[in-house]
Amino acid sequence: MKEVWDQVQPQVATVVVTLIGIGATVAVSMLALLQRKVKVWLASKTSLAERELIHKIASEAYAFAEKEFKTLGGPTKLSEAYNYASKLLDNAGLNIAPEEIKAAIEKAVLEYKKAV
Repeated sequence: MKEVWDQVQPQVATVVVTLIGIGATVAVSMLALLQRKVKVWLASKTSLAERELIHKIASEAYAFAEKEFKTLGGPTKLSEAYNYASKLLDNAGLNIAPEEIKAAIEKAVLEYKKAV
């Protein structure tokens, strides 16, 4: 029996090492897939938090412009609200497109008018 084992041992060792290699490859592949999914999930959560912050700042900017620049026309108020929101977003480290900021301010205006 020992002689048979001595002859089969190199093949068994090769099979075991191959199976370990396949298992390691599968584990690494699964970790890479999981890493991608976690990155996407984190990006979506960050984006959601940023969107909430943008809308809060836009509402604040609208309230500021409405109070401080009552006598000025709509475009001037929008410009002042935009400047206010832009400064706050820059201070927060967010690089937001001007169109998004203006859209958020316009949304705040519509929500205010709807509530009143």
